[in-house]
Amino acid sequence: MTRNGEIMKQPVKIFIAILILTFVLSACDLPFFGGNDNTDVQVTPNLTLTALFDTSHNIPATITPAPATDVPALPTVAPTNTEAPTATLVPTLAPTPVPPTPEPMIRPGGSFAAKYVSTAPTLDGTYAEWIDKTEKYKLPYRVWGPSKWKDQADLEGAFGAVWDNTYLYVSVKVTDDSYNQRQSGESLYKGDSVEILIDANLYGDFYVQGIDGDDFQIGLSAGNAAAGINPEAYIWYPSGKKGTSTKIQISKVFEPENNIYRVEAAIPWSLLGVTPKSGMHIGFAVSISDNDQTEANAQDTMISTSAYRNFLNPTTWGELILYK
Repeated sequence: MTRNGEIMKQPVKIFIAILILTFVLSACDLPFFGGNDNTDVQVTPNLTLTALFDTSHNIPATITPAPATDVPALPTVAPTNTEAPTATLVPTLAPTPVPPTPEPMIRPGGSFAAKYVSTAPTLDGTYAEWIDKTEKYKLPYRVWGPSKWKDQADLEGAFGAVWDNTYLYVSVKVTDDSYNQRQSGESLYKGDSVEILIDANLYGDFYVQGIDGDDFQIGLSAGNAAAGINPEAYIWYPSGKKGTSTKIQISKVFEPENNIYRVEAAIPWSLLGVTPKSGMHIGFAVSISDNDQTEANAQDTMISTSAYRNFLNPTTWGELILYK
């Protein structure tokens, strides 16, 4: 009995030992037993391995791991970008533009042309042999005594000009129903006559509004044989050359049946101080004075190529362009 009783007690002891062991183990917080009483952690079904080895819920979220002090610093690696580095842009200041020296505008008195001739014209008072080689221009403006001008039969005019290396040739045709010239020299403008204005240094003093040594006022008279007055060229300005000029060659012709007289002049470039060349511009204007009085000596009317003509102000004149 005793032996058998002890045998009977063995299973009981084993069972009791298993119960004790089970109790002890159930009290431990081991993950693979699911004994954690933290109800905030939800185990995902079918993720057995993840649930078994996931211990992140044991690390407080507010704790930052201390940085490792024994990790060597990473070496500095040069960038592999092959593009050129962006440079600091320094604004380039454009140089202040220097405005080109403008070519002076045409003077208000108009622009006229004179063609080069290789053969000198015959001074016969006309431009018959060279008028087809250049332009002919009218004198349409009444610049003095306009109230005394009646019509084109009273006073009308036109001119042409050519040049060579020695002279400037100017020929003027005048329609005048009453030719009266009884004056000469400085007063020849008080009778029927022609005036030529020349600025020999146009671009040198383009804006100068006064007469100087390169500005010429030249009077041309066809004369009056009945009064003993010869054809004449007279210089009023520049004052250093004032007087009757024998250097200027002059010729004339009368066409009484047409109430026309013509004056042709050859003005030396040397007198003007000019070396002529094609493309040269000189200041220029042509005017005609008219005296309709058969007894008195007076300038009644003047017509001109320049509407603004003032013989003392070259900026009111026009210009003559030499060309070949």
